Amino acid sequence: MKRFAIAAVSLLAGVVVGAALMLATQSLSSERGTTASAPTATVPGATPTTQDEPVPSITRVAPPVSDQVLVVWTPGGLPEAFADRLAALPGVTAVTTVRSDLVHLAESQGADGEIVDKPADGMVIPLEMMAFDPATYPAFLPRQDSNAFANLAVGQVILGSTSAQLRRLGPGAVLTFEDGSSLTVAAVVDDVLIGAAEAALQVTEADVVGVAVERYLLIRYSGERGELEGSIREELPAGLAVRIRAPGETPVLRHGDAVLPQVFIKEQFGEFAYRPGEDLTFELEAEWVDANIVTSQVPMLGEVKCHRILLPSLMGAMEEIERRNLGFLIDPDGFLGCFNPRYIANGKGISRHAWGAAVDINIGSNPEGLESIQDPRLIEIMEQWGFTSGDDWLIPDPGHFEYLRPAP
Repeated sequence: MKRFAIAAVSLLAGVVVGAALMLATQSLSSERGTTASAPTATVPGATPTTQDEPVPSITRVAPPVSDQVLVVWTPGGLPEAFADRLAALPGVTAVTTVRSDLVHLAESQGADGEIVDKPADGMVIPLEMMAFDPATYPAFLPRQDSNAFANLAVGQVILGSTSAQLRRLGPGAVLTFEDGSSLTVAAVVDDVLIGAAEAALQVTEADVVGVAVERYLLIRYSGERGELEGSIREELPAGLAVRIRAPGETPVLRHGDAVLPQVFIKEQFGEFAYRPGEDLTFELEAEWVDANIVTSQVPMLGEVKCHRILLPSLMGAMEEIERRNLGFLIDPDGFLGCFNPRYIANGKGISRHAWGAAVDINIGSNPEGLESIQDPRLIEIMEQWGFTSGDDWLIPDPGHFEYLRPAP
């Protein structure tokens, strides 16, 4: 697995999988301008990934199921009627489609009716919301968890455990969104059960809060995986890239799994409110910026403005490059910065640059969408200091280095 063997070993060490399913950023698909280590464990029966794309190491325990399962996703959303076509393939016994989009939280109230979060006028809190089909999704969950999804009522929402901690909310709390619609929290579940989204609702209400894009499929199958993967690829439009993974090959079965989901970025870098703009940029709340964004001189890159948590990793990587007399690997004119409050260019997701949690290096010779010409030594050093490279993503972004874990 070339230089990503270390990342794969770290992944397998961090995820306990028997015959298991993990339900649960860039490719969301990739972004110009966008982020955990795990204890050692044995992974019985895990199938090594055949992909070279690195995956983040997140300590999560997979809920058990008895059948073979795959996650399938394509950049920017699934082709039309893709689930129906795959459901008809030989060996496929069940399929469910998962939507996911960015939604805007305007206010939250605890179960006692007291306001917990209420950003300043015109500002909202961005949440990654997933939408599931209550008729098909629960079949991919452990039996003890399936009722919370199968019985979720209209007007209700489920929170992931990390999101609930960030929100300081539990069952009975109320989320109110930018358009005035509200949802009541019915349950808090493990993050993996909702694909590491921040919240989940049933698909019949997805349009109410603006969750429109079909992001990934979960497939249960029998027979040979290789044959099924070949059949899946034959159902794709010509030239469309696809990622297919099984439990144990990725921390969470979801789309864009080479980077940390937004909820885990928030967990480490903090959550902000922002004022959406009319283009790709937006205004962050000043209090969050003042508390988290710093400016410092970094060897070879010059003045860098980024998150205070990221700075030691970036400084360490550049200092190591200097110590090894590899400064020629860095083009100072190709550094396009770190902190940049903006959306991902090809979708509604928020760039990791908005948290100051990613850097763009040698961009001039490594444009998005083209094969990487980054020196492997640069990528190796950046990975050692906690960054993942976009050079082997489904849509390559070889100049993009995104936070994955703390500095050593």
